[in-house]
Amino acid sequence: MAVSSASASSERRVLVISPGWIGDAIMSMPAVQQFHAAQPDTEITVLAKPNLLPLWEMNPAVQKRLVYAGNGITALAILRGKFSAAYLFPNSTRSALLPWLAAVPERIGLAGHWRRWLLTSVATPPNDSAKQHQAWEYATILSATSSVLSRPQLVLPAVARDQATQRVAKLKRPLIGLLPGAARGPAKRWPADRFAETAYALHTQTGGSILAMGGASDAESCSVVAAAVGSSALNLAGTTEIPEWAALLGLCDVVICNDSGGMHLATAVGAPVVAIFGITDPARTGPLGTHDRILQHSQTQARAVPRTSAEAAEALATISVGEVVAAALEALHHGTRHA
Repeated sequence: MAVSSASASSERRVLVISPGWIGDAIMSMPAVQQFHAAQPDTEITVLAKPNLLPLWEMNPAVQKRLVYAGNGITALAILRGKFSAAYLFPNSTRSALLPWLAAVPERIGLAGHWRRWLLTSVATPPNDSAKQHQAWEYATILSATSSVLSRPQLVLPAVARDQATQRVAKLKRPLIGLLPGAARGPAKRWPADRFAETAYALHTQTGGSILAMGGASDAESCSVVAAAVGSSALNLAGTTEIPEWAALLGLCDVVICNDSGGMHLATAVGAPVVAIFGITDPARTGPLGTHDRILQHSQTQARAVPRTSAEAAEALATISVGEVVAAALEALHHGTRHA
């Protein structure tokens, strides 16, 4: 069981079980940050999947991290951690079973999937129109009392910042990030050819450079975007770990993206975001910045959508290249970044 630590232990130790998706993990960070601010002497350990460990290593509210390594090994690691409480952000039965097996005295989470008996306390989502966002569910689990949640915070490693700076050293400003992917699938993806048209239009009108970014599965769509611009574009899909990806997003003057983990990562590092939504509800899962621009035409606004959806595809198709270009130019003109 790999463990990383950022500080010495304190008297009270609590475990936070991270969501499994990068976007959800970032949306949970404001609650963890508020918990840490309210209880600075409590040591917070986050349990996360291996791919999310680098993300949580950049959050300053967390002192230790555990890596999920199978149910038995992970439950034993939790037992050895001697936690007084476990806060469960995922709704899965497994996330409740692990601290139950480790005999953690307090186990708090939403009712979830047939797991009430594994919890000592069931949190109830807030019934407040001002607290619809998913981030407030995590705050409720942690018993956060503030009326306002801060933006997710990430402290980028110096090596990641240096790598990102070197990659873009020869590119002309403005740096325009385009993220044509979305891990959830086609139901959240604006067509790649429209991202390409947007990239070409913005390059032509600003003289700037394009950074096409995403995971390895986004390589094909990012290649389409980069090809539309030529030598003034970089296709970085699948070539960066999370810290360098975050650093590259932080260097961008604007980021254009789908409703995705990359959208939340861009917001966390302060980049102005133009987010393209189909039928998912930005009031529940939108970016947590204060200067983001959301483009959506659909009257349907759902919490979750299937990976493929004709309705979502139609809704995304109604958003024009011109609208996206105009929103990006407005963001560039104002030059406002998140504090």
